[in-house]
Amino acid sequence: MGLTMASAMSLAGCVATATPQHVAGLFNCAQLNQAVASAANGFDDIKGPLSETRLTRSWNTDVQAFHEACVITSAQRPDHYDCFGRIDIEDPERAIAIASEELGQCLGGDWKAEMAGERVMYRSQETDAVVTLETFINDRHHRVGTLSVFQKEADAQTLPDGQQDA
Repeated sequence: MGLTMASAMSLAGCVATATPQHVAGLFNCAQLNQAVASAANGFDDIKGPLSETRLTRSWNTDVQAFHEACVITSAQRPDHYDCFGRIDIEDPERAIAIASEELGQCLGGDWKAEMAGERVMYRSQETDAVVTLETFINDRHHRVGTLSVFQKEADAQTLPDGQQDA
């Protein structure tokens, strides 16, 4: 689904088919906007304690935009902000549409969405930062989402099959 089609989806059309708990409060908009603003300086102002493994570096953060499960990570991509959590909407197309609509409301009218499958990418001409939301079924058969803020659009591109950003 292209940028204009995703933008053209009306909130009323998405919300009318969802129960209020699915769309109300999925994201903490103030925290999300703080993470987006922090992308310009490599998230330095929101990085907490560093944890390093052989393959990754990650920083805890008090900025929690989604399910209180957010970190700043660096592995196969430059430093980026990642949040993980369950999305209790079983239909993948409906889940991403509903979550994307709320994400767009958090980001504001300057941001434009481009949807591809179970992934949506938001861009704004006001910043180099890019916000993505992806949904998938995990190994426990729960629909989960990954909300990410990248410093640049090139960093947000999907990794080739078989590669994961840990």
